[in-house]
Amino acid sequence: MVNIHILQVDRNRANIAELEDGIAAGRTVDDWQMPKAAQPGDLVIWYAAGKQKYIALGWVDTLPTEVREGPGPYRGQVAGMEWIEPWVDRKKVITDCGIDGGVESYQTVEEQSAAGFLKSLNLPHLIPRLRLAQPCPTCHQVMPLTGICDNCG
Repeated sequence: MVNIHILQVDRNRANIAELEDGIAAGRTVDDWQMPKAAQPGDLVIWYAAGKQKYIALGWVDTLPTEVREGPGPYRGQVAGMEWIEPWVDRKKVITDCGIDGGVESYQTVEEQSAAGFLKSLNLPHLIPRLRLAQPCPTCHQVMPLTGICDNCG
């Protein structure tokens, strides 16, 4: 199972420029603060605190390493960075699935909320790639990755 980590970009112009530079390059230019448990292949979603919107995504590329100076305590590389189009409002996501990315620092989306979070961000095409379970909308049993319920067909 691949995890989803919400990373923050704050109102600081240098932090925003760092994200913009990473998207232009397709990968982080410098390491980005993230959870120690992040693994290569995990999905990251950037939440822009100043805009109150989810704005970008990428894929963890390296194991995070402990840092002694600067933001931390762990930082790592992200590849495949791109904008989320259109940006998604924080209040919409809270209403849709209960995820509040507005907490300080980074957070990891719990497995049972991951599919709903991606749907709220208009990214349902990533659900099979991440091998996330989805409940059947009719009987609420967890469906296989095919998206066809064993009970309802």
